[in-house]
Amino acid sequence: MPRPSRWSEILVAASEEFRDRGYEAATLEGIGARVGILKGSIYNYVGSKEELLLAVVEQPAKQLLAELERLQADSGHTVAVRLRELIRMQVRIFGDHHPAAFVYLQNIGRMTAPRFAEFREMDARYMAAIEALVAEGARTGEFSLASSPRTVARAVVGILDWMQHWFVPRGPEADQELADELFAFALGGLVAGGGMRGITRAFPA
Repeated sequence: MPRPSRWSEILVAASEEFRDRGYEAATLEGIGARVGILKGSIYNYVGSKEELLLAVVEQPAKQLLAELERLQADSGHTVAVRLRELIRMQVRIFGDHHPAAFVYLQNIGRMTAPRFAEFREMDARYMAAIEALVAEGARTGEFSLASSPRTVARAVVGILDWMQHWFVPRGPEADQELADELFAFALGGLVAGGGMRGITRAFPA
């Protein structure tokens, strides 16, 4: 009778090891210890630590892009509603794939191997989509921006990315409530940003 697969346990353990120790310091020995298996057993599933990192980040990255494409195709709601759904979606993925989603955020900038090119492209598409959403809101008059859509989009993404330092999943309802609080904070700046820019310019240098 074949042995049951330990793959799902290995992925969870790898996510925790990469999150706690960072990719460079993480070891296959440490990952194996979290599962209760030897390092050699991990090689039955992957050929290297880099390959294991790829497996950890693949699911949350692809889910994020799929959800983003769905929102981009939604033309029946206002920009503000779509932005709220985007933030809800992002927080939901953080909860569903915790801590793997944060391993992705921590490592996207250093994924230089050719195999990670797909993820760098996903990251660029994600940023471009948010920038386009912000720009659309400015064109329709929903948003009054304090800066360019490019800068504002990066500020919104920065709010979400920083969650890797403090977010702990609390369940679907509590996580959605948190997402809506973040949306309210971001929306305040998006709606009033242009007016606030005029006020700040009146301050003495």
